[in-house]
Amino acid sequence: MTMNRPTPLSTCQARPAAVGFAVVGLLLFLLVTGCRQIPTAAARPEARLMGTLWWMSPNDLNRPIAAWQAEFDQLEALGIRILVLNGPFFGENPPPGAADPTEAFFNEADRRGLSIYMDTLSAPDWWTLSDPAPEIARARARIESLNHRYGQHRSFTGWYIPYELYVMWDAPAELITVLYRDISAACKRVSPPKPVMLSPFFILDQAGDLGSFRWATPAEYQQFWTTLLQQSQVDIVALQDSGEHLSCYTLDQRRPFLAAMKSACATANKQFWINIEVGELNVASLSDYTNRFGYKTHVNDPKTATAWQAVAPDKLRYKLELAGEYTDTSISWGYQQFIRPTLGPEAVQLHQAYEAILTNRNGNISTR
Repeated sequence: MTMNRPTPLSTCQARPAAVGFAVVGLLLFLLVTGCRQIPTAAARPEARLMGTLWWMSPNDLNRPIAAWQAEFDQLEALGIRILVLNGPFFGENPPPGAADPTEAFFNEADRRGLSIYMDTLSAPDWWTLSDPAPEIARARARIESLNHRYGQHRSFTGWYIPYELYVMWDAPAELITVLYRDISAACKRVSPPKPVMLSPFFILDQAGDLGSFRWATPAEYQQFWTTLLQQSQVDIVALQDSGEHLSCYTLDQRRPFLAAMKSACATANKQFWINIEVGELNVASLSDYTNRFGYKTHVNDPKTATAWQAVAPDKLRYKLELAGEYTDTSISWGYQQFIRPTLGPEAVQLHQAYEAILTNRNGNISTR
């Protein structure tokens, strides 16, 4: 796949001579324009990579603010100004007499004008719940607590509901309808202006080689998500762009599901973003995957751990272009795991390569 971009055409380039007033008109035009470059066609749209998901560990919370300042500098070098915080540790009550480390994090985010989305969390194996009421009560309590403690911070921008899914049928479909409906409503009840975000996925493994999943066509996918979104107060859908994370999947294979979700969001009046994942499983094909890890082995099985890698910079270019066909805004998963410079020399080189690509596209973009 190559980058086919229009070649700018200078008004000073030679052209067959015209006569009479046409020549005079052309000369006057050149004087006015100063021979500015005029593109022959509009550039291909590209999504701006604006944010990343971040698993907030206890070690992260206890880092000195200088370490966070360096981390934020590295994120902002890529144009990343949105952080979606995941995990149960931020927002925990500090020991008696101790300062709340989340306050220091928010103070620095406020100073920089960053946008922070807070995770409402989920119960283990939430998709198996027979009664959603306890899970909704847990989420409401967390939402109210986080809003009470940090709602005054300018950088506290929105909420993230972390039930990541594909399509559900029957009782599980009823379950997720209630969870999304009631938890998004709880977010809006305490902070009406704050947007609520989801990040679902899609499956390209139609044959079921990677697990015992029921596959849905793009049309079924679109209908499911249209109905689900219409019954919720969710504002933003950041669709994961990688199927099951396999590097062998082509960008063309992903388009039908990206288009389906964009259509669902348009019908339900939701914002459509794309989650450009920068970590993937390095496999040549589905058969390569099953030969190495076993038939029906899930991609998150520990057996696959050694096959994970960062998305190469050239592939990032193509993923940005693919996302740009459907939206102008994207976030990412995988920066923390593969690209942050503190991971080592290889990550430093990747960060530099990503910066060269993203600063070309993002420039000095602020989300506020």
